[in-house]
Amino acid sequence: MISSSHYLPYLAPEILLTVWAMALLLAEAFFSLSARTVSRLALGGIVAIAVLTLFFDVTPTTPLSFWGGLCKWDGAAKFFHLFFLAVAALVIWMGDEVQEPVSHGGEFAIMPLFTTVGLMLLASANDFMVLFVALELVTISFYILVAYQHRSLVALEAGVKYLILGALSSAFLVMGIAYIFGMTGTTHFDAITRMYHYNPTPLSVGLGFGLLLVLVGVGFKIAMVPFHIWAPDVYEGAPNSITAFLSVGSKAGGFIILMRIVLVVFTGSGAVETWFPILYVGAILSLLLGNLAAIPQRNLKRLLGYSSIGHSGFILVAVIGSSVNLPGRPGLIPTDTTGQIAVSVYLVTYLLATFTAFIVLAVLNRRLAGLEIHHLAGLSQRSPLLAAAFALALISMAGVPPMSGFIAKALVILVAWNRHLYLLLFFTLFAAVAALYYYLGPIKAMYWSEPLDETPIRVSRPTAVVLSILMFLLVVTGFWAQSISATVTGSSLAQTDSPAPTHVVDGTPPSVSPALARH
Repeated sequence: MISSSHYLPYLAPEILLTVWAMALLLAEAFFSLSARTVSRLALGGIVAIAVLTLFFDVTPTTPLSFWGGLCKWDGAAKFFHLFFLAVAALVIWMGDEVQEPVSHGGEFAIMPLFTTVGLMLLASANDFMVLFVALELVTISFYILVAYQHRSLVALEAGVKYLILGALSSAFLVMGIAYIFGMTGTTHFDAITRMYHYNPTPLSVGLGFGLLLVLVGVGFKIAMVPFHIWAPDVYEGAPNSITAFLSVGSKAGGFIILMRIVLVVFTGSGAVETWFPILYVGAILSLLLGNLAAIPQRNLKRLLGYSSIGHSGFILVAVIGSSVNLPGRPGLIPTDTTGQIAVSVYLVTYLLATFTAFIVLAVLNRRLAGLEIHHLAGLSQRSPLLAAAFALALISMAGVPPMSGFIAKALVILVAWNRHLYLLLFFTLFAAVAALYYYLGPIKAMYWSEPLDETPIRVSRPTAVVLSILMFLLVVTGFWAQSISATVTGSSLAQTDSPAPTHVVDGTPPSVSPALARH
């Protein structure tokens, strides 16, 4: 058995970020640090941990299990660690530099650190218990952040809705985990995989019901229809930086959970027959409702909220197409990771476009009378930079070439075509066309409407620099698709291909008894 000290480097990002967040909480309390100082210290910690994570080598085909097999380090874990750190850095920077006028202390910059710890732990989770604890850390942090503007009735309403529905989704999730444990005798991903990876028989009723409950809980996190009802109201009421965090960070966290469950744990042909129709219908409903319900929206944050539901539908298509055992369709060789790459590419492009859009909205929230579409009238004359940034973000979300969003949607369409998912392909194309209508509305107001107020809107130099970098990446990654491919290279999930356990450091995964394997 290898010494336990050898796995500590792979938990270092979570450990160091937790220690740093607690140190900042104590420092703010005892040394009266200003909110800006705390924000800058938090950003410095994130950058240092991201650099550390970059040096962790990984071979995706031979994942490293550690901490008694409860966690796994593979290509997907490393990619999502860096992804969540990038998201947290942008969120904290927004809260410090461009946040709407709200009195807040340093804890507003510290709470996202705890959220990020939970998200990174989700990316490495190899056991349902670790998954649940990490997910609750993320959810509880968001409860606080969503309702942080406690003097605003809209924010309080959003916080209450998110709290109630979040607690309900957690109840579904933990009940599903209980059913899975009751039917298999373990919560360990590798152990469950070895039971059902080569088993063509359908799951038992109890196990199938447990998987259904888990998918309900995860569906809330990714705003999949019909578990989407919270998204528009919470997006509208939360601070802009937290809305962006929910839109990108929480969604990515939900999808890494979903991929681990359906592409690694329950990937056998018998198990696929249980989850395939659920995700199939959820993808279609998300594509339809998300994009059609966004059309009549006049509030920009609600529009982006419904748009986020539609984007979940696109990513679900890629997740479904990643399975090696789709019923009634040609098998997929295990080395073909096109679907998983499509998920990673979509999340990267969505991150760039979403944060560009919400940085603009955070600036405008302090300058305009509201965030309705008509308030954008003539913005190109008042602030060419803000108008250009918001227009490029919306064009990328719409999937118009040559923006990076086009590459992402093209990959999803390619996955659906290659896996003969023709009905999903039809709804994907329909949703992409429908999205053009509501995304072009704000652009029309900015460039072809007379301004309600001709006073120029000035943008601080740091904000202008960050927006310029994001705009550059939105355009360059569209023209140079290989740049995105290089970013997500090696981000696929490592499989448990044989009954032999993966290499385990400091402990072994639970053994699987023949009796349990017959369930």
